[in-house]
Amino acid sequence: MTPYTYRLSPEERQIYIMAELVLSNNYVTMQNIAEELYVSRITIVNDMEDIKEKFKKHGISLVLDSGKGMLLICGEEEKTALLMGVFRKAKINVKNSTYFQRLILKKANIRYSFSSISAHVQNYFHKNDLVFANEGIYDIVLYIFTVFNLMGEKGIQTGANIPLSGIENMLLYVGDMLGVAVTQTMKLNFQKFLKEHSLEASVQSIDEIELYKVILNFVRKIDEETNLSLTDDEKLLTSLLTHIKSMKDWGNYEVEFPDSAETSIDYAYWQELVDKYVYILENFLNYTLNDNMKNSIIIHFCVAIIRNRKYRPLITVVVVCPGSVVAGKYLTVQVKNYFDFNIADVITEYDEENFDSAIKDQQADIDFIISTVALNTEKYKVVRVHHFLEMEDLNQIQKMTFGKIPARTQSIQHKVELLKQSVRNIFGDEELTETIIRNAENVIEEHREKLLENRDSEWKDIFDSSRIIIEEGETTWQEAMYLSAEPMEDQGYITKDYIGNAIRKVYEYGDYMMVSEGVALAHASKDEDVIRDGLSLLVSKKGITLPKSGAKIYLLFCFASTGERDYYGLLRNIIMIGRTEGKVEEIRNSETPEEVYHKTVLKQE
Repeated sequence: MTPYTYRLSPEERQIYIMAELVLSNNYVTMQNIAEELYVSRITIVNDMEDIKEKFKKHGISLVLDSGKGMLLICGEEEKTALLMGVFRKAKINVKNSTYFQRLILKKANIRYSFSSISAHVQNYFHKNDLVFANEGIYDIVLYIFTVFNLMGEKGIQTGANIPLSGIENMLLYVGDMLGVAVTQTMKLNFQKFLKEHSLEASVQSIDEIELYKVILNFVRKIDEETNLSLTDDEKLLTSLLTHIKSMKDWGNYEVEFPDSAETSIDYAYWQELVDKYVYILENFLNYTLNDNMKNSIIIHFCVAIIRNRKYRPLITVVVVCPGSVVAGKYLTVQVKNYFDFNIADVITEYDEENFDSAIKDQQADIDFIISTVALNTEKYKVVRVHHFLEMEDLNQIQKMTFGKIPARTQSIQHKVELLKQSVRNIFGDEELTETIIRNAENVIEEHREKLLENRDSEWKDIFDSSRIIIEEGETTWQEAMYLSAEPMEDQGYITKDYIGNAIRKVYEYGDYMMVSEGVALAHASKDEDVIRDGLSLLVSKKGITLPKSGAKIYLLFCFASTGERDYYGLLRNIIMIGRTEGKVEEIRNSETPEEVYHKTVLKQE
C-alpha cells in the first residue's frame, strides 16, 4: 500500500506534514510534500494554513522562503513536544497495526520500537514494585520513545551501576536495556517533563498483603449483592492481585466483553456493581480507575463465574405465559438465550385456583417462576416480565438468580460426584469408572494432606502461644490494636511505631482490616518498622467495634512481614477461621493461650 492507494484523510495528511517539518533539519517544499502524498500543491497550501495556526498557538516559528521552502525553528524540548503530539494523533502504540501508523513510523525512521520501550518500562515498574496512575504509563513510554528516536544515539551501557529506584532513573534503565547513551540534558528534560505533567507524584509502592486485604474487601461488597461467594474463590483473589499490582496495559487498550449470548452474563449489571464499589480500590491505589481498568476487573469476575458454574446445579425455573403457546415458546427461547437455566415447564393456560398443582411433581426442584402475568402463589418466588424481555426484566432475573445460588461453594464430595458422572459418560463402564474415581480420591486425599501440612507449617513458622493475649474487658478498636501488637514489640518483631502506622491505615482506608466474620488483621507496610516476620493474636471476649461499619470482631491478628516471603496461604487460613461455622466462637471461648493456639492452628479443617 502507498499514499496513492490509501488516500490519506485531511487530518492524517496534516499529521504527516507536521511530522515531516519536525523531523527535517532542512527546508521542505510544498511541492515535494504534494508529490509524496499524491495530491495537488494547492491542497498542501490549504493544509498549511491550519498547521501554521497550530504552530502559532505553541509559540513556534515556521520560516517561509519562496526559493527554499519551509523550515521549523524551535528548541529540542519544543520539538519533542511537537513530535509526541504527532505520535499521539497517529495513535502510535504497541500494536501499530494500521497503514497510517506504519507510514508515520517509517517517516520518523524509528530505531527503537514502542513495544520494546513499553516492555522495559513495565519491567522497571515490576522490579521496583511500583504502580502508576491513569494514562501515565502511556505518557512516559511515548516521551521516552520520542526522545530516543529523535536524539538517542548508541552509547556505552552503564550496566549494574544504574540505581533501580525512583521514577527519574527509569530513563537510564531503558537506555541501558536498548544501548542508548542518556545524556545529562536528556535526564534533566525527563525530570522536567515528569514534574510539568505531575507524573512523579502518582507513583507509589504497593504492599501486597495490604492490597490483598483491600481486594478482599472489594469482592466481599460484590458478594453482599450477588450471593456468589466469590470471596471463597482463591483463583479470583490471586488473579485480581496480580492484575492490579502489575498494572500491565491498564488504560491504554480497549477491553471488549465476549458476546453475552455466549456467556449468559449481564455485563451492564456487573458494570453497575463495579462502579458502585470501585472506590474501595481507588482509595487505596490513590487514583481513579478509568473504564478500561474497570472492564478488565469485570472480566476477572466473569471468568470466576463461568469457572465455578460447572460445580453448581443449574437453576430450575418455570415459564408462565398465558394465552398463546407460540408466545410461551418464544419467551422460553429468550430466557435460554440469556440464562443457563433448566426450564422445568412452560405453562400457557393459567388457572389461578389450581396453579400450584399445575406444576405437578416438579415443585420440589423449582427455584423461581418467570411470568408475564401476576401470579397468586405463596410457594414460589415470581419474576414478572414483559412478553419481549427488556433490560429491566433481565436485571430482575439476574438478581433472583444470584439470590438462589448457594452461599457456599459445593463440597469436594459434590465435585467428585460430578467427576464420576463425567467419567461414566465418557467410558460407559461402571467398573472402570469406580477404579478411576477410587484412584482420583486417593490423589485428592494426598493433595489435601499436603496442603494441611504446608498450612500448619506456615502457621508454626511465625506464630506460637506466647504471642496470644486474651482480653476479658471492653476495649476500643485503637486500644485493641495496641494490645494485639504488644507481644510482637516485646519479642523484637516490630518497633513501637509499627502499630501506629497500622492504625493510620484504618483511618485512611476504613474497616478493610476485617477479613471475615468476626476476624480482623492489623498490618502495616513492610517498610514501616518491621524487624522480622511475625504474627500475634488478641482474643476479645466482649468484641471490638470497628469504626466505620460498626461490625464486631473477636479475633484481632497483628501481622508483620519484611516482604521477603508472600503469606497468601496464611492470610487465607486466617480468613477461613471466620468462614468456618462456629470457629470464632470456639476460639473466643478458650480459657488459655495454649487452648487458643490449639483451636486456631491444629484443629482447622
